[in-house]
Amino acid sequence: MLSRRMDNSSLISQGTGDPTLVFLHYFSGAAASWQWVTQELKEDFRCISLDLPGFGDTPPLAEPTLAEYSNYIWELLSRLGIDRFVLVGHSMGGKIALKVAADALFAGLEHIILVAPSPATREPMPEEERDRMLADHHSRQAAETTVEGAAQATLPQIRHSVAVQTHTKAEDKTWQWWLLEGMKNSIADQVKKIQVPVTVLASPDDPVIPFNVIQRDVIDLLPNSKLVTIPNVGHLMPLEAPDLVAQAIRQAIARQGQGV
Repeated sequence: MLSRRMDNSSLISQGTGDPTLVFLHYFSGAAASWQWVTQELKEDFRCISLDLPGFGDTPPLAEPTLAEYSNYIWELLSRLGIDRFVLVGHSMGGKIALKVAADALFAGLEHIILVAPSPATREPMPEEERDRMLADHHSRQAAETTVEGAAQATLPQIRHSVAVQTHTKAEDKTWQWWLLEGMKNSIADQVKKIQVPVTVLASPDDPVIPFNVIQRDVIDLLPNSKLVTIPNVGHLMPLEAPDLVAQAIRQAIARQGQGV
């Protein structure tokens, strides 16, 4: 019998093809944040973008933890009957993807693609920025400050609007959990168990997560990983350069198929 949280899950499913690509959004994002990337990929792959609990239209977890997010995703994949999939995680979604892979509750995960991921250790954030985000995230002004501080260039109006809307919609308890606990929770010892290939997309121009942190706290912890550098973009890669992100995802899957 499905739990109530599974019945209330919100997702966007597009396209056909194998394997299925499962997209996990960034902190303050939602399934809609991936729409410009999946538009580029849906002709060749089934693309499923999730509203993670507490974001978009999915109700929050009773007690948010990385372990509970991992359990939630495995349950949802089981419900959907997905037996071959690539997990694509952006920022917070990247750290959750690493936890999902480390738990490996059943077979089927073939590859992880991390986009500007929150590191497996503690994600750095200045205290004044954390305090600002804790003080207010529902106002448009607060959302615009966050979005503009994370991107390198001005987003097209529709993408900017989506980023602002998803930011203001996030549930309070979940918002506080990530800023006070989730991003600080190290799973460095757990990710060493990951067996599947990991591709990491990162920018040296990311204003949120420094490039050296990606190298030290993601790449160096994952022996089966490959770094793909995408310069001249900021932290919001799927919104800033969806074509480049989609191209890199496609190339990573092709390399895996060739055993490279």
